[in-house]
Amino acid sequence: MKQLTHAASGILLASLALHYTSHNALCILCWTVTWSIISDFDVHVPTLEHREVTHTLAFALFSGALVLALGKSPSTLFYASLASLAVILHLVLDSLTPNGVPLWMPFSRKRVRFPVIGGKIRSDNRIFNLIIQAIAIGAAIMIIIP
Repeated sequence: MKQLTHAASGILLASLALHYTSHNALCILCWTVTWSIISDFDVHVPTLEHREVTHTLAFALFSGALVLALGKSPSTLFYASLASLAVILHLVLDSLTPNGVPLWMPFSRKRVRFPVIGGKIRSDNRIFNLIIQAIAIGAAIMIIIP
């Protein structure tokens, strides 16, 4: 998927989180959007292949564990959970594409695709990306404005 689509999923996650907490809205928004696109940093590292180690469940759990290890505030668990959930949302979106994601790596290199529609949507499909972005932003608006 496109970066904007992953960012939209972060916005959706932030709006859900804000519905259940009183934390700073801008802080949560920046946090979830950052973590929703962090899996794609692998395209900027010459030694990493795209959609490999950063597109696994292990990486999603590692992300939350890293925040837990480095955090010192009472809200560390909350932010660690958001980090892991944002990465998982990224994996779900990328599992819709023909390439899928190596979800169970390092235990298995087999690529996983979302059930039923997984593998049928190209990541550069402009219309699908716009639909996902619109759904995420629309849902965020509906959650924020009751």
